[in-house]
Amino acid sequence: MKLKNVFLILLIFIPFMSMSQNMNISGNVHDTLVDQPLPNALATLIRIKDSVLLGFQRTGKDGNFAFKDLKLDTLQLIISHPKFGEREYYFFGRPDNASFELKRIFLPQKTEQIDEITIFAYKDPIYYKGDTLVYVADSFATKPNAVVEDLLKKLPGISVDKDGKIKSQGKEISQVLVDGDEFFGADPTMATRNLAAKGVESVQVYEKKREDATEGDEMIQVMDLKLKDEAKKGYFGKASFASDFRKFYEGELLANNFNKKQKISAFVLTSNTMKSSLDWSDAYKYGLDNQTGYQYNSETDGWESDGSRNNGVGIPTTFKSGVYYVDQVSKKLKIGANYANTFNALETVESNRSQYFLSDTTYFSTQEKVNRSKNESHELNLSIKYDIDSLTTLEILPKLKINKASSVNNDQTDFIAEDNGLTRQTNVNNTNDAEGLNFKTRVGLTRKFKKEKRELKINNNFVYDKNTSEGTLYTKNSNFGNPLLSDTTDQKKSGNASIISNIFDITYVEPLTKKFRLEMEYELFNTVNDQERKTFNAINGQYTELDSNYSNIFTTKKIQNRIGTSLIYEYKKHFLVTGIYVRNVQIENSNEISLNTINQNVNSILPRVRYRYKISQNKRLQFGYNTSSRQPSINQLQPVNDNSNPNRLVLGNPDLLPSYTHRTNVSYNSYKPISGTYFGASLNNNITQNDFSTSVFYDAQGRSVTQSINTSGNTSSNFYFWAGLPIYKQVLKLESSLDLGYYQYKNYINNQENTTLSKYTRAGLAINLEKDSLEISLGGDLSYTLPSSKINSAQNQAYLTQTYNANFRWTLPYKFGIESDASYVINSKRTEGYNINYLIWNACVTRAFGKIDSWILGVTVNDILNQNINTNRNVSAVVTTDSKTNIIARYFMVKLTYLFNSTKTKQQDDSHF
Repeated sequence: MKLKNVFLILLIFIPFMSMSQNMNISGNVHDTLVDQPLPNALATLIRIKDSVLLGFQRTGKDGNFAFKDLKLDTLQLIISHPKFGEREYYFFGRPDNASFELKRIFLPQKTEQIDEITIFAYKDPIYYKGDTLVYVADSFATKPNAVVEDLLKKLPGISVDKDGKIKSQGKEISQVLVDGDEFFGADPTMATRNLAAKGVESVQVYEKKREDATEGDEMIQVMDLKLKDEAKKGYFGKASFASDFRKFYEGELLANNFNKKQKISAFVLTSNTMKSSLDWSDAYKYGLDNQTGYQYNSETDGWESDGSRNNGVGIPTTFKSGVYYVDQVSKKLKIGANYANTFNALETVESNRSQYFLSDTTYFSTQEKVNRSKNESHELNLSIKYDIDSLTTLEILPKLKINKASSVNNDQTDFIAEDNGLTRQTNVNNTNDAEGLNFKTRVGLTRKFKKEKRELKINNNFVYDKNTSEGTLYTKNSNFGNPLLSDTTDQKKSGNASIISNIFDITYVEPLTKKFRLEMEYELFNTVNDQERKTFNAINGQYTELDSNYSNIFTTKKIQNRIGTSLIYEYKKHFLVTGIYVRNVQIENSNEISLNTINQNVNSILPRVRYRYKISQNKRLQFGYNTSSRQPSINQLQPVNDNSNPNRLVLGNPDLLPSYTHRTNVSYNSYKPISGTYFGASLNNNITQNDFSTSVFYDAQGRSVTQSINTSGNTSSNFYFWAGLPIYKQVLKLESSLDLGYYQYKNYINNQENTTLSKYTRAGLAINLEKDSLEISLGGDLSYTLPSSKINSAQNQAYLTQTYNANFRWTLPYKFGIESDASYVINSKRTEGYNINYLIWNACVTRAFGKIDSWILGVTVNDILNQNINTNRNVSAVVTTDSKTNIIARYFMVKLTYLFNSTKTKQQDDSHF
């Protein structure tokens, strides 16, 4: 890119600043008794019109405080001190009355009687309530009409990425609640771009045990948005449509009626751009569960796409609709229901180049893949919560989901020798049609007792899952070195899989003393998993010949008994949990074709320790150690070849044992509410015995056969540091992060043990300017990865990715607004043709209309320079693959949005990009 173009872009991002008269407020606080300066008095400054906290300071030894460069407004100043009463002052700023100096402020005695005065209690902006980290929303100044996402981005230690995923203190948020309820969805990727920040009273973050956990102390992070009472009534919504009048379009209709007892919501979304799902803001605001395109994977213990999101790749088409209802029928009974229908179509074109480093040869492959897929689902969720009495609560949560999917895949792969000669070519065509039904229900009973902290919990989780599929496979294998090895495959495939499982869990907590309590738990887990695969070869155009190499009927049955106990110590600054689970798992793997049965009886001891030391109100030191054991999936167990990709055959292993993982973590975080400075660090280490790994055999023609095996010694470690430093008050901030990681993975390559090591460093630095009408952010991220392989030194090649970002948002006079963001990506040390550098630049101009700005007209340009591309690198033991995928590039859209609400006040809409 030419240097002059870079300067041009920077000029666009740095708007001219208008000059205006500012207010200055200063003062000196004196001790009433001895008439001398009073240190550590708290001066709190509040904007009257919206009760936003603009800043706060503590007086020094000289008793002085000063607030400078404030916008002209009506302000309230509160002076307080633990040993004295409060003083309140009100300032009415005008251009001719903008500087105020309070030379001697004497605070009243606490016992002094003051008639008819309203006392405002302002807590620290961030504090801990037990194990819960609490952010007081009004303590963080946001622009007028700001939304919850704006608020979250201002909270120290909280980050929201471009996809809406939230992290707190560097750890992912796995569930998000509103007022403690899941009816706004537990999806952590839903960004709050419509729910007003002014309606949030506090943001609370805490840890809890995952509801479907079966592997010991499996904890997740939860964020709970607590709403103010006035935010829980009325109706609000929006309707919008955008188009380039040629190819691309986006449309939304969302409506919500909400009072303290009842909520009804409805939505429709249609699009053929990258907006393939609701922003998590809308999902929260309109109560639309599971409409953000992500789902929780219990096997990987993380969030992943549910197939409805395009993740920025390919050409998507989306239609979604749904309704939601929740009602507090009486003081004892609360019911809820929501239904959603989703349709997604996606077409992707992907190019891959791989290099294979074997002990006796090196070769390459190039691959061109075209995929067309369609997915449709219907989902119904119900909830019933009944308070049997003041101490006993019953909760019933049934869920039903019906899926239908189809796909067509075309794949051409060329295998190239080290001398660049073409040795083999495969053409693969796959089609598949599938249907699925999933029903699950959780019944929970919680009983508290008159004795404090005594508690009984009984939970039962039932799951029924059934999937059927039919498809075809046609492959043409052309071997140019030896034509006799060329062949053609023409097959029809069918599959039938079902899972029936039930988890019963009972937990009892008994307080022993004021400091100690004992927790006892028992769990019974039963599951039956059946999977049938049938493959038929074509004979005279008819699929009549059963191919036993790719056909199998397999059943796995598991019964797990687990009992555990924990001793909990809690006193002042210390919180300690030490516990142990003893678990027995009986497994029966049956091959219904060969009539072979493998029985396993596995005993495990799962200890855990968790300690928290509250150094002060805003400092925490935590240590944790826990263990878990994971069962292999039926796909890893079933002993039948999967030849859906004939170049990558996959074979199950019925002899697999459960894995056993040790997890250790240490973390520290600190926040100074007066200065706004924060920093934290965490150190994590995982070691897995009997981990699920692979044994891969590569032949000279580029084909591989992969089978699941158990290996020990797999480990991963990482150190994460984050910090924030206000440079100028709360307006200019510097943020930084550092992530150092290492993992070791063992597997077998052509019967030879291999150890793959990977070390990575990721560092980020950003500077943010935030004022009421202007936001500017400049930052950069560096990611450096050094892989190495024991049996293949040629893999030991580091690669680097640099990303530089710039964003700005400017609210102009006459109801105009400008937004723009740019991201410049530099890829280095990759395969030829994949060291791609690109600049993605988007911009939007809006104009609001109407008495309360309820109409918004905007013009959006996506990828102004038409450089958008998706690249990725994957490094395994002997294969390095670089890939490129088609995505939507430059397009222009005109968008009209109508916002409505019962309060007839301004409502923010930030979903311009």
